[in-house]
Amino acid sequence: MDAMEHSNGPVIDMTPDGAFVTPPRPGILAYLLRLALFGVALATVAALFWTIILVLPLLILVMVVGFFVFRPRIMQFGPRRF
Repeated sequence: MDAMEHSNGPVIDMTPDGAFVTPPRPGILAYLLRLALFGVALATVAALFWTIILVLPLLILVMVVGFFVFRPRIMQFGPRRF
């Protein structure tokens, strides 16, 4: 048998007189906590993004300088044969 045959459909929270049950609303403290967590997450992502943006050109520059510094030493020994 298929699993869909055993389902009774969606659950609707109703009182015996037919009124819908509304879930309790979170308090102001919950909203402030969510806002603070969102702010921390956004600040972390922004800090990581700007770190990458500022460090990546420096790493590329170090790579290019290192290539030209070590190139004569690598060419001095010639290609390696194993």
